[in-house]
Amino acid sequence: MNTTIPLGRCEICKGKGVIQGIFHRMECAGCHGAGLVHESTGEALEPAVMVGQLRQRLGGVEGVIEQQRQQLERKGLAGAAKDYAGQNNKRHRGGGNWTGD
Repeated sequence: MNTTIPLGRCEICKGKGVIQGIFHRMECAGCHGAGLVHESTGEALEPAVMVGQLRQRLGGVEGVIEQQRQQLERKGLAGAAKDYAGQNNKRHRGGGNWTGD
């Protein structure tokens, strides 16, 4: 399993991944266009390593979101999501799913 590398904002591009040239925007050479660098050394990670790090973080965040969604459902606090999940709102004339948007 990959170890998590601490990431920090690239100070050259201020975390945007691109810098403004004279005539056009260019990929930041300091971070290979990622906007993130190794936090302690400030060095850019190779693109394949960066993809692995971001995939690892995304998987962790998706797990947290799923846990929070399940907690809300257990407490009956799923909110307006039920209105958009295919359930009809029978309070409206004609039984449509009018949400007031």
